[in-house]
Amino acid sequence: MSLHRRPGATSFERLNMPEKSSQRGLQRLSEFLLRPLRRSEKLRRSAVFAWLTLGIVFCYFLAFFLRYDGHIPLTDWPVIWKTLPIAVVVFIAITVIFGIYRGLWSFFSFEDCVRHGLAFGLGGLVFLGVVWIALGFTHTTYPRAIFIIYPALLVAWELGGRGVLRWLNDMRRQAAQGDANPGYSAADTDRLLLVGRPSESDELIRSLRRSGARLGEIVATISEDKNRGDTSLQGVPLFSDLDRVAEIAERFEVTSVLFLPPFGSPATIRTVMKKLGESQQSVSYRVVPALADLASGRMEAGGIRRVEIEDVLNRKPRTFDPEILANFLRGRRILVTGAGGSIGSELCRQIAAADPEVLALFDHSEYALFEIENELARSFPNLKVQAFAGNVGNHDDLSLAFHRAGSIDILFHAAAYKHVDLMERNPVACFRNNTLGTATAAAVAQAEGVEHFILVSTDKAVRPTSLMGASKRLAERCIIERQDSKTQFKAVRFGNVLGSSGSVVPIFREQIARGGPVTVTTPDVTRYFMTIPEAAQLVLVAAAVGGDRRILVLEMGEPVKIDTLARQMIELSGFVPDVDIKVEYTGLKPGEKEYEELLTDEENIVPTEQEGIWVLAADEAVNREPVDLDRLSRLVIDEDGDGLREYAQEVICEGNLSRDATAESAS
Repeated sequence: MSLHRRPGATSFERLNMPEKSSQRGLQRLSEFLLRPLRRSEKLRRSAVFAWLTLGIVFCYFLAFFLRYDGHIPLTDWPVIWKTLPIAVVVFIAITVIFGIYRGLWSFFSFEDCVRHGLAFGLGGLVFLGVVWIALGFTHTTYPRAIFIIYPALLVAWELGGRGVLRWLNDMRRQAAQGDANPGYSAADTDRLLLVGRPSESDELIRSLRRSGARLGEIVATISEDKNRGDTSLQGVPLFSDLDRVAEIAERFEVTSVLFLPPFGSPATIRTVMKKLGESQQSVSYRVVPALADLASGRMEAGGIRRVEIEDVLNRKPRTFDPEILANFLRGRRILVTGAGGSIGSELCRQIAAADPEVLALFDHSEYALFEIENELARSFPNLKVQAFAGNVGNHDDLSLAFHRAGSIDILFHAAAYKHVDLMERNPVACFRNNTLGTATAAAVAQAEGVEHFILVSTDKAVRPTSLMGASKRLAERCIIERQDSKTQFKAVRFGNVLGSSGSVVPIFREQIARGGPVTVTTPDVTRYFMTIPEAAQLVLVAAAVGGDRRILVLEMGEPVKIDTLARQMIELSGFVPDVDIKVEYTGLKPGEKEYEELLTDEENIVPTEQEGIWVLAADEAVNREPVDLDRLSRLVIDEDGDGLREYAQEVICEGNLSRDATAESAS
């Protein structure tokens, strides 16, 4: 899209445009002058005291010159020569006592200015006392104004020298950065709009100037303090009304918006995105993750990341006391099925951080298993990790893994097929893996004396309209309906996970990278979302909640419209929806529904001791025939997809599985 741009730079911008040739000359000069000082500490110290001594003498004469408007009386010269050595001794002593000679001039700061002011102010008082004593306990022959003028001039001398040296050092850094990036030019960079408080914007600008980082050209900054009015900050225009962000972005031809803490909140990001989206401006969005990096001067271009869709969702991730997981997992022998998947791999990472005795990995995908095993070996070199390839539905594969791993205390069952449309076209594989695989894993775990078996379930198991959801609902029942034993069985339900394999987020990213279109089922379809780390942590904490034969439900927050999600992802990529990249509606696929639920009307939940985790209050197994695993197995062996659909519909009354998706797909 071509936006209407100003025909030329504003007068403000023209006044601030550097002259490239003169700037390069200053940069080379600064490198020539500073190189010897950087190489020798003795030379630096000698230069500091030489500059100080010269300043003490020069400023002393200048103070008298100013006091008498350029005409020093002849009668004052004997007093000047008598007291000059006193000034030299006093102020050199003050410099040594306060240690201000040690500071690096190239990194001179406001705190250094304060220290110099205090030191030389105290030096002025000491000088006054010593002169009073040297002149016979009187000041009648000495102009009292000198005691004020002289320390002030000396402070200006010291600060001026350090300021010039820091400026030269900044020039040297820019020259070095330019040599390292000879192809760089201002025209190739982003034009940045900073969104944050003036203090944070000032820190960022200073940090970038110190480091010489090529982040882009900062053309404006904006905050929410409407009482401040429009002004400037280190030569950069500063605006005080966030409501004007679209106008400011277009005026300064902004190509990237950078959010500074604490303005990186979802609400602020959504506000800015909405206003720029309404004006159809193509910009990218980035965020500074930690204010500490600004304050410490560690800020680099690599520390600033793009705004991701997780930053925009109207959801605050929950955090839990890490001791809950440590007490549950530390020193235990743990096995994770589906260890190479999105949720399974994150479970492994968080379990590994809790210091278990053994972490066993089980997955049918050789590549995924290889990747997570190597990652854990690098990140946790002292952890005993064992990897087993096999099919979760194969009793022998699981039993062999148990025997080789030793006595397993906790089993997280994350292995599952989860793609709704794909499973509608592959019902036999769906029930073999999701339902019978869970039943097999539960049987092996119970036979091996596992203490805790945790099934990772889904909100699609509630009132299912898809075979995938039905297979997971039956999987829940397979563990809930087992006979009492040493093993405690739990299922954990939650919604969609951002960025997991098969979810809409990576699909949308790929579609955006190809230039669109981005495909959405309907404008009204909604889903619950959480991030992969949060989902894994909630599963682990839910597992630590006591009880047996329980279905736990995670608090998912408010549902999100997929259409809104797609459009926000397009905007975050720097494009305008329906202008740069189109959004197309494809309609619901077989088995899909417009909204998901975490509970049926018949299910009631009560809170657990952990906030954000609920448990079904009613026992689902009351007055109900258990899942007929023998019948289910025969249907799978016979590859009877229609029979599987009919049986699932028969035992799950509240769902609607009547559509023949297999036939629809074939047609």
